[in-house]
Amino acid sequence: MAGLTLAKLASVLFDESRWRILGELAKGEALPVQELVRRTRRTRNSVQKNMAILKDAKLVVQAYGHLYRLAPEFAVTDAGTRLDLGFCVLCLDRLQLGH
Repeated sequence: MAGLTLAKLASVLFDESRWRILGELAKGEALPVQELVRRTRRTRNSVQKNMAILKDAKLVVQAYGHLYRLAPEFAVTDAGTRLDLGFCVLCLDRLQLGH
């Protein structure tokens, strides 16, 4: 995770929309923006903005065909419920996100 400090990671993860996006991508599928819009119940503009932030932080990568997935260096465990980011492990199954 060259270039990603704990402070940068914390600022990136501060937003609930980005938690939702990471939670969907942790399930293992590469997804287009429109599917992330549907699954996260966010606007297209919001998802695109947050994807740019996640890509800049190198947490997600854009795959062939405008599909997004988690960067391969981040391990997903326990059927997509845990995401090891190096500095911390996100327990995605314990999130209490508002709708």
